[in-house]
Amino acid sequence: MKKYGVVKAVVVLQALCMIVLSVAVIVKLSPFSDDHEHHDPESGTSAQTGDAPGKDSDSVRSEGVAATVGGIPITATELAAQLKRQYGDNVLRTMMVHKAIDLEAQAQQLSLSSEEEDRELAVMMDGYDSEEVFYEVMKDQLGLTKSDVQEDVKYRLLLEKIAILTVELSEEEIQNYIISHPEQFADRLRLHLQWIVTDSKKEANEVLAELTAGGSFEQLALAYSQDANTSDSGGDLGLIDSDDPFYDSGMLEEASRLQTGETTGPVKLPEGYAVIRLLERQKTEGLTGHVLYDTARKELALSKAKPLNEIEDNLLEKYNAEITP
Repeated sequence: MKKYGVVKAVVVLQALCMIVLSVAVIVKLSPFSDDHEHHDPESGTSAQTGDAPGKDSDSVRSEGVAATVGGIPITATELAAQLKRQYGDNVLRTMMVHKAIDLEAQAQQLSLSSEEEDRELAVMMDGYDSEEVFYEVMKDQLGLTKSDVQEDVKYRLLLEKIAILTVELSEEEIQNYIISHPEQFADRLRLHLQWIVTDSKKEANEVLAELTAGGSFEQLALAYSQDANTSDSGGDLGLIDSDDPFYDSGMLEEASRLQTGETTGPVKLPEGYAVIRLLERQKTEGLTGHVLYDTARKELALSKAKPLNEIEDNLLEKYNAEITP
């Protein structure tokens, strides 16, 4: 997925996350009651929680309490109003756009296959260790469930279909696009690596000797590695494309020849020498057949179509979307 797609997905997910958070907080609040107490640390006794300034106890009770500070309540109504002021416009727009997409998809008889959705989700998960890890990150960082993520994918793919409805492409244009963008469709090799970066070849050989004697790669990375970003995590570089331009090409070439679990070095780097270990090898087959053709056509059409935010505005106007006072 192109970078603009990733960024938009994250923004939409964050907006939806805020409305989910506000609802969850308010639902869990218990009504404020006369026996709501707080502990006085000086006297060791409990005392009634004070009313909010300018509010009587009946008003506070009816609104519910989200938190207290110095015995003064922050009500659920105040919390909801603040969330609405800060995030309400974004969340409401997202909901309105979804409704407009539904109407347009119905009018144009557009639908999504499970294959299309699964393929897009696979692109989003690229770079994560597993599907489970991906959804855990979505839940922990954005508060989104698996179904929330899938819904975002559904609406984004439908919006893209709407955007390219009127874009006309010739067979020659599509074939030329495939030929001129081989990196987007070719086989892909990814390597999960650990490394220990040393200042000298002598130190790298010492590390190798200790590993041969049964030393722990993780402990040696902590003791020897000059890479402050990875030494605390056992030198773990995560999954890297075998042609990643941000890493030394000679090191990646040597790593690609390793078998899983093998270690090699010293490998000369611009910043010193490295001992590297291959933890995992992942190979993704390139696109072929109708998947290749459909993907190329879609990417080329999107590059010629109106920006997606402009398509959203057009849909809202078409279906007379308006915010009621």
